[in-house]
Amino acid sequence: MGRPRELTDAERARLLARGYRPVEIWVPDLSKSEIRERLGNELGAIRASDRRSGELDRLSETVDDLADDFEK
Repeated sequence: MGRPRELTDAERARLLARGYRPVEIWVPDLSKSEIRERLGNELGAIRASDRRSGELDRLSETVDDLADDFEK
């Protein structure tokens, strides 16, 4: 994928003038199998925790209630 091209000084000045600010973010490298495996394990733990807590049931009920409100 590589690094995107850098902005020119004029492009940067235009964006800054419009109220934008530069940020840099780091994200997981999903091309690496060990990262995908670790994320899968973490997501599995989150799902299991949600099932144990009943949170998914409460969320489903809340979504159903919201849908009922929109249909009125």
